[in-house]
Order: sequence, then C-alpha cells, then structure tokens
Amino acid sequence: MSALKKYACALAAAAVLSGCAAVDRMGVSATRDALVRGRTSVLDEPDYDLAREAAPAQMKLIETLLASAPRDRGLLRLAAESFGGGAFLFYEDAAPARAKGLYRRGRDFALAALARRTALRGLADKPLDDVTTALEAATVDDAPDLFWAAFCWAGEINLSRDDPAEVADLPKAAALMARAAALEPGYHFDGTDLFFGIYYASRPPLLGGDPKKALKSFEAARKSTQDRYLMNSVMEARWYAVAAQDKDLFKKLLDAVAAAPAGTMPEARLTDEAAKRKAAVLLEKIDDYF
Repeated sequence: MSALKKYACALAAAAVLSGCAAVDRMGVSATRDALVRGRTSVLDEPDYDLAREAAPAQMKLIETLLASAPRDRGLLRLAAESFGGGAFLFYEDAAPARAKGLYRRGRDFALAALARRTALRGLADKPLDDVTTALEAATVDDAPDLFWAAFCWAGEINLSRDDPAEVADLPKAAALMARAAALEPGYHFDGTDLFFGIYYASRPPLLGGDPKKALKSFEAARKSTQDRYLMNSVMEARWYAVAAQDKDLFKKLLDAVAAAPAGTMPEARLTDEAAKRKAAVLLEKIDDYF
C-alpha cells in the first residue's frame, strides 16, 4: 500500500471517529498518531492540486479530533501546521481573506499548545516586554509550537497591513520566532532564518527594517538547505529583491526556481511545487514590482 493510500486510510478512520457522539481517548491517540505518520506523504505529494483539494478535509478532521481532546499537544501542533501551511501554500495568493482566517486559527492552535504551560499562557494579550520575559521559560520542546505560532501570526499580519493594531503585533510574532530559533536552530528547513529575511526586508527602516540583515538571513536559509529548498529563493525575490529594487536579482532567483527540480530535499516536494507556482506568478507581475 502506498504512503498516500495509507494516509487516506487514516483520514477515513478519522472520519468514522468524527461521526461518533464521543471519541474515546484511545481512539483519538491512535488516529492522531496515524495522521502524524501520514504527514510525510502529504509533504512529499507531487500533485499540488490533489494536496490543495485534500487540505480542507484534513484541517476539519484534525479540528474534530481536538473537540474531544482539546489539550492534546500533538493534535494542536498538527492543526497549527496544517492550517498555517495550508494558508501559505494554497490560499494566500488566490484567496487572501480565507488565508487570513486560517492563519488566525493556526496561530490560536499553536498558542493553545504553548498555554498547556502556565508560564506561556496569554502571550497574544501581553505587552511585548512581558512576552519576551515569559518566553525565557520556553524549552526546546516548545520550539515547534513557537515556530508555528509566529509563522501563522506573521502570515495573518501580512494580510492585514491596513490594520495598525494587527501590524503592531508583528514584534511579538518576531519574539516568538527568535526564541524558536534560539531553542532549535534550523527548524523546518531553517524557517526561522527565512522568517527574519522577510521580516527585515518587508519593514521600513524606521520600524526595524534592515536590508543587510534581510540579505544575511536569506543567505543563511539558502546555505543551510544547500539551495535545495526552492521557497527560500522565491521569498528572497519577493521581499529582498523588490525592496532593494534589484530587478536582475529578482529574475535570476525566480528563473532558477523555474528550472530547478522539485523535491530534492525529503519532505519538500509539495512546498517546491508551490514555490514554482509562486515564482511563475511573480515573474508575470515583474512590471508591477519594478
């Protein structure tokens, strides 16, 4: 049985469970473990459209299981990655309003995972200084939850640039990501360096933007993945090259993505397919950026 078929079986089992009046703890645990094991088959999926069509059902099934086990850290983490990753890969460009809502739900799942520890509760409502202080209690076990909370929070803010209150929270998301980077450098294809490349490139200098720091972060992300994670180059083109008004770099990076094979890194095939699509869209809009 192929990995994708095994994952489909896991989803079917979850669907059966979700139809029950109550899901017992053993059933939730077994289904969660099957979903986690099947995660690789999703990330390695070469058919972008198939993955996009399956994403809503996967999100809702995980959420259904959480209704019976709301403090299950594995499910909360899986939900944060599924909602946040789905928003970024499938909806951010085509349906930004939908993506914004998914990012918020992903953020809240990750924050709920962190809130299982008293010291890390209420991070969204604390002032920045208190957030920074609270994060000192985080350990390496919290790093994935910190990462997905920051990823989703920043994704939502990026789609809310006309809302000053939302934008004002970006330093909090950055604080969570900085702590994740300190605890587990290189997590998720060095997504922490990629985050800060975008962070420093997308903000004006008066608000903490810094082109040199942006370029350094993008270069670190590409170096740590040996230039095999295509989304790094797409984001460098979109944020750094545009901010620097370097049209040649923009085109060079995106042309390289278009020519590169997808999936040379384990568990990166789906993201690479999405990167190729994003690169094609950006190249079509090149005159809008320069």
